[in-house]
Amino acid sequence: MGKGNRARRRGRPKSSPTRWWLLGLAVIVLLAGVSFVYLSRPGATAGPREVAVSDIEHVHGLAVDPFRPDVLWIGTHGSLIRVTGGTQWRRIGPQTYDMMGFNAHPVEPSVLLTSGHPGPKDRRPNPLGVELSRDGGQTWQGLALPGLADFHAMTISRADPKRLWAANVSGRPGLYRSVDGGKGWEYLRDAGLPSIFALAAHPARAHVVLAGTVRGLFASEDAGISWRLYSSSLSGLPVTAVDVHPKEPRVLYAYVVHPDLGLIRSADGGKQWVAVGFFLGERDAVGNLALDPTDPQTLYFSTHGGDLYRSRDGGRTRERLVAGGKIVVP
Repeated sequence: MGKGNRARRRGRPKSSPTRWWLLGLAVIVLLAGVSFVYLSRPGATAGPREVAVSDIEHVHGLAVDPFRPDVLWIGTHGSLIRVTGGTQWRRIGPQTYDMMGFNAHPVEPSVLLTSGHPGPKDRRPNPLGVELSRDGGQTWQGLALPGLADFHAMTISRADPKRLWAANVSGRPGLYRSVDGGKGWEYLRDAGLPSIFALAAHPARAHVVLAGTVRGLFASEDAGISWRLYSSSLSGLPVTAVDVHPKEPRVLYAYVVHPDLGLIRSADGGKQWVAVGFFLGERDAVGNLALDPTDPQTLYFSTHGGDLYRSRDGGRTRERLVAGGKIVVP
């Protein structure tokens, strides 16, 4: 993976550093506001193990199933949603978790991980720490840090699935790392990083992880101990989402809060970035990205405003699957 030096083929857009720093702070306020709104809402009620839904709560995590690319997993504010074939929307399991840092395990079928908060009638510790499901979300068990960790971002290395990184916003905030599959966690403080929005492990290099932050896209090549600015063209700009393709690691996607950028794509490991023409303005941003492991042109992304999109051509055109929390029926 190489250092980025151009945000677009015409060079980095000019902007006022003060303006975009203030905008970065505005993004943080937006995230906090969204969390407040949804934390104040009643959670989903317990019910059947699988039930059809017509709307979903705020999206906190996305994952295309590594073994069934026709399945999209959505961790929401109050439930787990499974989408099959883009048309069958089901709430899975009776739990009413607020699923932060949601992930599908890259090499173990039906294994899911999440952090966040319990539902209104759940007696589990708040925050949850790390929870694990081995049956596709039907049942969950505590794995680590109950009552101590609320991981708003978490990523699992495909190259070494025992390695995980997570950003905690509760108790002892900062960056954490696990080398035993999520059972034990080492506190790395903030590792010199500004506020973290997103984490993405490199799928082929077990010690490499990326972080989208309020001041740009950063990379660590020593498993999270030290960090450097990964793309100089994005320096000082809020990067609210980032992901690396699991089979073609030279393909990356990110979302940058800048009118000349927005959703961007790299085909050369981050040396060059191309804006695909999707910017949400200064009041919204993409919060989650999920890439189809069988097709680097297919991706899903959700916004803080409650929309969910699918693109089959690298982001250039998009189909809206959810609008303001309401599922758009094909």
